[in-house]
Amino acid sequence: MYHQPPANFLYSAYLLRTKFLHPDGTIKEGLGTGFVLAIKDNFPVIVTNRHIIDIDYRQPSAKYKDFSIQELLITGRRADDTTYTFRLYPTAQVFYSEVYENDVVLIESRMYEDPPDQFAQGLHWHFGLEHLATQEIFANLLHPYDDVTFTGFPDQYDKLTNRPILRSGKIASDPKFDYSWSGKFEGNCVAYEAFSSEGASGSPVFAPPRGLQSIPGSRHGYLVGINAGHLPDHNRYGGHSGISYFYKSTVILDIIHQAKLI
Repeated sequence: MYHQPPANFLYSAYLLRTKFLHPDGTIKEGLGTGFVLAIKDNFPVIVTNRHIIDIDYRQPSAKYKDFSIQELLITGRRADDTTYTFRLYPTAQVFYSEVYENDVVLIESRMYEDPPDQFAQGLHWHFGLEHLATQEIFANLLHPYDDVTFTGFPDQYDKLTNRPILRSGKIASDPKFDYSWSGKFEGNCVAYEAFSSEGASGSPVFAPPRGLQSIPGSRHGYLVGINAGHLPDHNRYGGHSGISYFYKSTVILDIIHQAKLI
């Protein structure tokens, strides 16, 4: 049972807490953001960044290679403003992109409930496939300087009641093409002018509707991607450059087709 797509984009963000274990007993904990995508009836997946659950992913050194994930806790919020938390089974399937550089993962929502029987009301604040921007949308209806917003749990989230916060920005690169900050292929991503920070990884990125139905170039609002990180300003001692990047929603669609989930 699912509830309809979010009337309030803010609460589509789920808080993800991870725990990794090294063979020597060292524990490393992390925090990030994810969201729920209903692919078909009775088959929701959790969407986030690969680096949230694969701590060794694209690391410049091998310091995390022996860590394994031990726990993934996911907390969401219901329409009545109460929260609920579930833990994924260790055997839940994960689906990565065939393109290694695409920092996106879909996680089968096999779960334990804390406490039990809390899902009688269904999952809340989720997206459907109809909300995802397709390649055609990126080619024809998304442009540099379009507004985008993302919701998640950076360090500045509301810690009194554990609520996500919204941030906004503008598409900075040409969304028709894949953006690279390094001069080499970095995956199917887009640069945008926004202050992403640690904890906001995995946040859904939404492009609000533009124009009116009768005006050429107008479009609906779309989920356009998954926030993945920001770029440092090397001329300012490693501070935030003001540029972040997200992986395109088309990566989600590619994973779904590659894994034959529909």
